[in-house]
Amino acid sequence: MLGGVALALLLSACTQWRYELGTRLSPEALPDAGHSLSLARVLDILGPPHRISAAGAGYVLAWEYWKIREDSIGLSLGVLGTDLLSMDWGDAHMHGEFLLVTFNRDHQVTSSTFARWSNDAGGGQAIQPMLGLVSLVDVGDMVDHMPHHQWGGALLQPLPQAINTPSRPDTGQSGIQRRGTPTGTGQQSLE
Repeated sequence: MLGGVALALLLSACTQWRYELGTRLSPEALPDAGHSLSLARVLDILGPPHRISAAGAGYVLAWEYWKIREDSIGLSLGVLGTDLLSMDWGDAHMHGEFLLVTFNRDHQVTSSTFARWSNDAGGGQAIQPMLGLVSLVDVGDMVDHMPHHQWGGALLQPLPQAINTPSRPDTGQSGIQRRGTPTGTGQQSLE
């Protein structure tokens, strides 16, 4: 009993977070390119898109799926929350799927592209010999609400008067960018 209490006090900062955003996608979700496929049929199959943008001879819609795992463990030698010495380990992993479908002005599919990847999202270790709290991994920008929850409501609001509205990363007219793109690249570099 005493050993269990001591272990619980030592391992006072252990967390596991699991996030799943969107619906699983696959390259077989849409019929092959030999079939004529309309916007209405694509929306029946995939549901509302997460991103939308104008394109040269039509427009593009994008759907995404994310599965994110974040683990951290901490060992503290402090008493009653005072960190005299703490050691922390953290790790994060991301799995993503992205489907981009291009339509012509007649609302017919002209092409589709599917991408899947699975990568480490970060990690690290820390030893703190004094008071303090360090976050070793941060996936906060990846687990925000899916973009279609925001742009649907935004369409009901008055039009914004921003300089770069056509370059918005989720509903602009200059292309689409995936979640997690660094702020200095892609559409965000114009802001």
